[in-house]
Amino acid sequence: MAKDRRYITVKNLISAGYIKAFREIFDTLPKSVLAKDMGFSNTRMTELMDNVHRFRMEEIFKIAALIEVDEKVMVDLIYNQYAADKKVKRRK
Repeated sequence: MAKDRRYITVKNLISAGYIKAFREIFDTLPKSVLAKDMGFSNTRMTELMDNVHRFRMEEIFKIAALIEVDEKVMVDLIYNQYAADKKVKRRK
């Protein structure tokens, strides 16, 4: 099965610095595509998007492999999302 061409677009956007947080990936790549490639249901993917601290390292590394970026880059994107979500929750 051929990999979705939007993974390449996401990789290029990350490399160029346009994507700074995990959730921004889904402006280009549909959540359902990543969920299917990860073996998740859409419900589980939505849960992880809303609570990125629940990702397991194995899952983070698999996403990095699908996008073809370094694992640390993906960890940083998820951390940036976690920090942004934390700020929003404090304001409420």
